[in-house]
Amino acid sequence: MILTQPVRKIVPSLPKVLKAASQHVTKTLYIHLDPLAKSRLPEMKQCLALYSHIITNIYSSSPSQCQGLDVRILMAGFKGYSEVPCKTHFRVDLVMFDQARSGHELVDLEKRYNFFLTDSRSQVFLFDQTCQNDEEVQIPQDPTNEKANQIYSSVVIGGTFDCIHGGHKILLSEALLRCRDRLTCGVADGPLLKNKTLAELIEPCDKRISNVRELAVDIDPTVSYNIVQITDPMGPTRWDPNMDMIVVSEETKRGIISINEARREAGLKLLDGYVIGLVNDQLREYEEEEMKVSASSQRMRLLGTVLKPIIPNPNIASHPHIIGLTGGSASGKSSVAKRFAKLGAGVVDCDILGHKAYKKDTNCYIKLIETFGSDIVDIDGEINRKVLGTKVFAEREALQTLNNIVWPEIGLLAKKCINDLAAEGFRVIILDAAVLLDAEWEEFCHQVWVCIIKRQEAIQRIVERDGKSQEEAERRIDSQMSNADRVARANVVFCTQWSGDYTQQQVEKAWATLNNYIDNAANGYKAQL
Repeated sequence: MILTQPVRKIVPSLPKVLKAASQHVTKTLYIHLDPLAKSRLPEMKQCLALYSHIITNIYSSSPSQCQGLDVRILMAGFKGYSEVPCKTHFRVDLVMFDQARSGHELVDLEKRYNFFLTDSRSQVFLFDQTCQNDEEVQIPQDPTNEKANQIYSSVVIGGTFDCIHGGHKILLSEALLRCRDRLTCGVADGPLLKNKTLAELIEPCDKRISNVRELAVDIDPTVSYNIVQITDPMGPTRWDPNMDMIVVSEETKRGIISINEARREAGLKLLDGYVIGLVNDQLREYEEEEMKVSASSQRMRLLGTVLKPIIPNPNIASHPHIIGLTGGSASGKSSVAKRFAKLGAGVVDCDILGHKAYKKDTNCYIKLIETFGSDIVDIDGEINRKVLGTKVFAEREALQTLNNIVWPEIGLLAKKCINDLAAEGFRVIILDAAVLLDAEWEEFCHQVWVCIIKRQEAIQRIVERDGKSQEEAERRIDSQMSNADRVARANVVFCTQWSGDYTQQQVEKAWATLNNYIDNAANGYKAQL
């Protein structure tokens, strides 16, 4: 989309223009500032402030006006190094103008964008009488950034850059707007992610670095990029002498002081700072999510969705559809299973089956006595699991031996329960199993779903629910598979650390997606017949 209105008139008309543009786009909407828009520009400092205002408003309003689109503001027009953007990362299929033009202006525009129009289906003039707005925006007063409203040779930014959103794009664009030669970007990793919400869902650092680079080069290919992993808050600002200015968000502006103190001690040039405001999240529906646009909220919205493609399991029948549901102690796994039961799923509780496996005269019972001795048998003839526990839990090899005896027996019982529930007519069966992945029971499931919760929350729940000490709870958590390892093998992830309503919406989201998947698979099978 080409912005041709005078820059002072762009912001008031943005909602309608973006909404109109979104009707013609399904994936990526590039936005470019045409030379026609640059009439009566103010002096440089005010011009940068005005451009910042336009960029911030585009990215702030695009989630609601262009929902689902990847909106990218090209820096060529704002920085004035080219009348026409360079080749974009994604092919341009359609060129749109924000205002109808005629005569010489239209001829000039067609000549200017002929490169993009070659493969385009058509031109679309978005602006009409109902959208026109003669209001002119006043240049915003910004005393915080007044001194930093200039062009610098080298600029630096930092962040997690997970689930790249409008806030990230504003940060990157504001830095590029003021950057002439080199942009350094620190991408947080390691200990910097420890306290992040749903850290297990954060993409690998190399993937996030790749995403930032692709976006940055796409919107401004004229700058040299130094995009690096950082594991401490200061990153290269602590030692790199070739930096002039740092761009930060409102919530991290105190970092400028800390960074400059470290640079002063190292004898390095102090950095000018530019602070961008927080952007309200227009898509926020639940109070558990943050008010501002954030990657945390973006990750929360991934809960209950398919994160890993579902690969058909050729070793089991397609009906019923079996979901292996697992999670660590106090993760809320069983409560989630009960929520699915209320929606119509059959549930196999492997905790109950575990108790059945130990019962007198079963194959498992006999093998346990042969392996661990008759002293594990209680007066009533049943296995005394407390006595058995003292024999195995202090010794890893003995515990593995126990598991090798018990897990196959539980697996057989689970398969029988699945068959019984299938005979009753259930088309979805939830296999609720804490050791699902350890025991490799996912082999007879179509999908793996995982419940996770913050370590500290899990420990607190164990202490309160089971009467364990803090140390005992920590040992229990540490003896289990990590959340990160579970998530790596999961198709769908849930988290129960917020309200019951928030858990329920995750469950209902997953249930709706699952039923659509099953219906589509069934229709595809019928079509093949």
